[in-house]
Amino acid sequence: MNKLSRTAAGMLGLVLATVLLSGCPFLPEEENGDYDLGYEEGFASDPKYWEGYEDSYYTDPPDGPILYSGSEIPYIEEETYDAGYYDGLWYAYNDGYFVSYDFGFTIGFSEGYDIAYNDFWYDFLMSDAHPEYLDGSFMDGYMDGFSEGSVFGAYDYTEGLTFDWEDAMWDYRSGTDLYIDEVGFGTGEYGVVELYEYGVDPNDYYAKALSATRRTPAGKIRVPRKSDEGKSLVSRRTPAAKTLTTEKQGGAVDDAILYRPLTTAVRSELNQIPAYSPRSSEYALLLEDTWLERIERYMAERQ
Repeated sequence: MNKLSRTAAGMLGLVLATVLLSGCPFLPEEENGDYDLGYEEGFASDPKYWEGYEDSYYTDPPDGPILYSGSEIPYIEEETYDAGYYDGLWYAYNDGYFVSYDFGFTIGFSEGYDIAYNDFWYDFLMSDAHPEYLDGSFMDGYMDGFSEGSVFGAYDYTEGLTFDWEDAMWDYRSGTDLYIDEVGFGTGEYGVVELYEYGVDPNDYYAKALSATRRTPAGKIRVPRKSDEGKSLVSRRTPAAKTLTTEKQGGAVDDAILYRPLTTAVRSELNQIPAYSPRSSEYALLLEDTWLERIERYMAERQ
């Protein structure tokens, strides 16, 4: 942690803000063979994908520069092979950028859940502060995930549910929201959790989105997955009906993102078990598995 379609590219600042997390290009209405071939080759670029991942991973908010800039989106008017190629590169880069955020979210969720699943949950939630970075970085994802995970951890603890951050996260991703009366807030307290948008310059987005609209969850719905007599898990998760109409993390939209096999360097970066979260130097983390192991299980369950 010490640590985007030609249309989106061409519009730059006039991005399609309503299109979230699409892993497919907005191809011209009339198919262009050269464009398609170019796109496929550009999108297959692993180095561009991992460049996006690293630009997210190594962005160091709040004081460090945002390493990805939408002003660098290439724009080529012709529907030629070259135009498709550069658009493919752009999508490869942005898939990597998203994946880094998503990994951060998953790790943050696990650690927020871990800390709040404790008898001091009330004191922790009341004293915890959510840093809102809005830059799509790994750390941005971590902080978003931590805030939501901590609510689930506290809720599961008070309800006497078994410690299971993975089940809680899949429950959250399927649309479940929680509200804890004792603290007066729940998931979504710090604004709608939206993963970054294709073509959006995080520098511009950060400046505009500081006044994120808060939302009020519609109530508590938490259905933990069941176990058989041998206590082995028999289902990945029990999807809950959505309690909000806001598009949330997870579901069919982000399934289009391509999660490429982890490189040796990325595996090495994730192969750690921090003793403390960057959100808290007071409460030690008790999770015994590495970030890498958590991410590998997350990707396996996405299959």
